[in-house]
Amino acid sequence: MTNEDKGVPAPTATGAVEHARQQSPGDPIAILTGSIGDDPSLAELTAFRDSRPDLKFAARQAKMCLDESMRIRLGSTDVEAAHRVAAGLMVVGLSFTALACTWPADSLDEVDAKLALAEVRKPHGDDQEDDYAPMLQADTARFIRVRRAAFNVGELMVPPRATGPAPTDRGLVSWPLQGLDLTLLLPPRGGEPVFVYQQAGAWAGLLSAPPDLDRLADRVERLLATADRLFLLAARPAEGNAELRRAAEGAQIMAYLCAAQVALWPVERGSPGVKAKRRMAKAIDDRACRSDPLHMQATVRHIFEEATWLAKLLGAERMAIKMPTWTEIV
Repeated sequence: MTNEDKGVPAPTATGAVEHARQQSPGDPIAILTGSIGDDPSLAELTAFRDSRPDLKFAARQAKMCLDESMRIRLGSTDVEAAHRVAAGLMVVGLSFTALACTWPADSLDEVDAKLALAEVRKPHGDDQEDDYAPMLQADTARFIRVRRAAFNVGELMVPPRATGPAPTDRGLVSWPLQGLDLTLLLPPRGGEPVFVYQQAGAWAGLLSAPPDLDRLADRVERLLATADRLFLLAARPAEGNAELRRAAEGAQIMAYLCAAQVALWPVERGSPGVKAKRRMAKAIDDRACRSDPLHMQATVRHIFEEATWLAKLLGAERMAIKMPTWTEIV
């Protein structure tokens, strides 16, 4: 796997995996999971688990879209129109973030992607200087804790820093500081918008076609139940347990990706989407007593937190921005 833009691989209905370059604004989680039905077969779940999307591409896209969202908010005189475009960019950027956080670290490629994105997405207060008196408020400390858990890759998986230059090496002005340095690969965060004006209408219109959150909440509950059943089947002594476990992991990953979709998409107060969000939040919070990977549970909580800023762009007075009350395991 290289640093070239190869797209996010999407399993097809037959279990094959395609690498399709994203040509227009769209939710990458929906692209990745949309070809698999609500009652997937064992082969489809195994193919999904083995698909290994390019998380380095996801990390670059996440930073690019979230940076552009900031640029368009700061660089436009039409505030309302700019906020709709920025919200569309945030939907895609946070979806890529959820994908990078949720997918397991199967190799150092995934680790590099997670660490690189975590480095550029540090929240305020996460790296105070030595002579700065600690003054974190409880809410900020909780946000930092959840974010660290969402991007966690496990200490044993962390690769060494990029090696320093040899005496004869050149190109020192851009020598990488880590395995994947997004600040060198992408334009600076500030300044004029880089690409959004070419498709401003498409980015703003992205929010006009939201997914069916109630159906997604159904899917989350069904996939979690499927994963639980397959993990139990895989624990019994029998042949084919390795495939059962891979399928269980595929169902679990897909469930948390769909949960991140529900957490991310903005809904108006009093709309059916609010009930779907509450239902999905309860389903994920109920997993606090399960052995689900902590980084997956933390990712959904982290996306909920980030999505409040997305909703506020569209109008804090009419959008649902209340955070769920979580069991404090993260």
